[in-house]
Amino acid sequence: MSLMPITAIILAGGQSSRMNRQNKGLQLLHGNPLYYHVINKIKPQVNHIVINCNQDIEQYQKSGYPVIVDELIGFLGPLAGIFSGLITSSTDWNLVVSCDTPFLPDDLVKRLQAHCDTHLAAYVFDGEKSHPTLMLIHRQLAPMIKHYLLQGKRKLLGFLQQIDAIQVDFSDKPDVFININTLEQLAYWNQKQCK
Repeated sequence: MSLMPITAIILAGGQSSRMNRQNKGLQLLHGNPLYYHVINKIKPQVNHIVINCNQDIEQYQKSGYPVIVDELIGFLGPLAGIFSGLITSSTDWNLVVSCDTPFLPDDLVKRLQAHCDTHLAAYVFDGEKSHPTLMLIHRQLAPMIKHYLLQGKRKLLGFLQQIDAIQVDFSDKPDVFININTLEQLAYWNQKQCK
């Protein structure tokens, strides 16, 4: 568990366009929904968990964790979910994770947290690409996110660059940040041994 209180915000509010509009977080991997695997990975690392979703709310409520919908209407992307999570959070620091990353590392929070003295947000870099939907972020950034969205901007990485967020190197663990974005990827991982 982290030394400072942290709320995890699981992003499950997308439209799942690459999953034939099937709710991504509810797709089964080895018999359990994808978001369930994410919860199991982050639960020991945080104090609270909330789930951001805009569809199939009752299904997510079965987890027993609070479910929040986007405050700003119109499916404005992950930043809208992050904003909604931050304004409802009871902790200054918040871990953002996407519902389609079931293999997250046990030291995700610890390694991101190491940069929180100097930055208001820290996100994952796996050695090849950035993962802006995997980050630790301070809730004082909520008004800036809202302003950014109301300007018509949507790009999460663009916002993080604008606020000088730090990219944290996880190149020693590239395989733990695999996203399951399509039904084909889901079938592949269902055939593999559970990690």
